[in-house]
Amino acid sequence: MAVTKKTAVQKLATKGKAAAFPKNLSPMLATLVDAPFDDKNWTYEIKWDGYRALAYLNKGKVELRSRNNKSFNDKFYTVFEALKKWNINAVVDGEIIVANQHDIADFGKLQNWRSEADGILLFYVFDILWLDGRSLMTVPLTERREILQKVLPKSDIILLSQSFETTGTAFFKTAEEMKLEGIMAKKADSTYIPGGRSKDWLKIKTQTRQEVVIGGYTQNEGSSKSFSSLLVGVFEKGKLMYTGKIGTGFSDNTQREMMKQFKKLVVSKPPFVDVPDINKPSRFRPDPPKAKAVWLKPILVCEVAYREMTSDGVMRHPSFEGMR
Repeated sequence: MAVTKKTAVQKLATKGKAAAFPKNLSPMLATLVDAPFDDKNWTYEIKWDGYRALAYLNKGKVELRSRNNKSFNDKFYTVFEALKKWNINAVVDGEIIVANQHDIADFGKLQNWRSEADGILLFYVFDILWLDGRSLMTVPLTERREILQKVLPKSDIILLSQSFETTGTAFFKTAEEMKLEGIMAKKADSTYIPGGRSKDWLKIKTQTRQEVVIGGYTQNEGSSKSFSSLLVGVFEKGKLMYTGKIGTGFSDNTQREMMKQFKKLVVSKPPFVDVPDINKPSRFRPDPPKAKAVWLKPILVCEVAYREMTSDGVMRHPSFEGMR
């Protein structure tokens, strides 16, 4: 059986081109679109809420790297150790996650992960780029997936990210009901383009909407925009609790109209119970632009779309949808 399986994999791999072992690939990126669609020539996967990672395995040596080619060997050592047990010469693409009690990826837990006490790391693999001396990147996606399924190890940590042959709209509805980050739509015959943001791979995010109160706005140093972001919150027992900073979703005209309303509501003190740190660095903006805050009387309400609330009550990926 083992010989038959190995022979089948070798036969599939010959569709690739002879190539040296790659060392510094950048993962293929997906294009964000607004809505799901139905097309029999596309397949659908879960959009995992984690860290993208490429695993390089060759002649017993293993490297686990981020999309920016930073080593994950020490940071996510349990995945690294699991990969060392996988007896294969290959490069695979996937996502590292921490699952919560509902088996849903929890990005907050992943950010704070230090050891097994913080949760179980999983590496969901969805593509294979190189195998046994051959590049598979020009092989159609469905055939790469077939190879990947045959070589994947029996592991509690390295898992196959399932591909579903269904309608995009039905799969997206399921993702919303399960409170997943979204879905991936991939053209069945697509090739792998390292570092490219392709329209052959699409990502469609689920979002939650909520009405929030505007308690101020920021102005980044040197910016020509009317304002850089809104500072918003929700009232709890009569107190305004900060829930985030909204910096996207505005047109220039919308901002100018909003500023007309803001001018009458400027106050000297912040209306939030806890004053937000508007210049706090983040993983994505380690050196944020210097901003100053203008506080407003908290009577204006807007609608915002966001991915989820973090454990400290702040919205992830918020986007302005309109005034209420």
